[in-house]
Amino acid sequence: MSHPFLLRSTLLHYYVVIVLLLFISFASWTVEACSAENTACVKVQVNNVRNIPLENMVVYLEPQAGQVLTQQNETVNISQHSKSFIPYISVSQSSAKVSFENKDDITHHIYSADSKNKFSFKIRAGKTDSKTQFNQAAEIAMGCNIHDWMSGYLLVVDTPYFAKTDAQGLASFSLKELGKYRVVVWHPQMRTENNRMFLEKDLLTDDTFTFTLKHNMDEIPAQKSDEDFDFLSDY
Repeated sequence: MSHPFLLRSTLLHYYVVIVLLLFISFASWTVEACSAENTACVKVQVNNVRNIPLENMVVYLEPQAGQVLTQQNETVNISQHSKSFIPYISVSQSSAKVSFENKDDITHHIYSADSKNKFSFKIRAGKTDSKTQFNQAAEIAMGCNIHDWMSGYLLVVDTPYFAKTDAQGLASFSLKELGKYRVVVWHPQMRTENNRMFLEKDLLTDDTFTFTLKHNMDEIPAQKSDEDFDFLSDY
């Protein structure tokens, strides 16, 4: 039979090892967002008027000194699920592919309210439409002609440096092309001119910025009908 003291010592040893492994794992995850091999790590913190971190705020960096940036090849996926746009806000780089996927068991008729990036198409239950592409920066409001309470936004930017803030209100960027940038925070419910806040700064090394909203944000529209009526799927 093992001695109680030896058993406690063994358990304590394993506890220390596990804690160290978790710490190393967390540290590696933190470094991964802005790794040492990249030239500069830029972090942007976004808070509300009460200095509380805001999640899902769009942050992007616009080059102001002629920096040549790379083109992302990832497809942006926007789904229609439970008669809502998921996510409510999507972001893509200009010229990137945008895919609309209907995960509902009914038809949707997706359209844009932007005249320069106009689109309108039906998408049947379980189908995907990947023909839409946007070649210039735009702020595109989306809706559904069948379910008029549905609303969503697609922000198209001319930079690969974009992100949405996490639960801690933080967005991080590994910046390789140094120089002057405009750091922009955007959200369709922000009560500011053009729904934006920005500053311009020479980004030459690691840097951190904090944006604090001066006004409360508008409420995001409820993605549900006020009535029990629904349309047939053979629309």
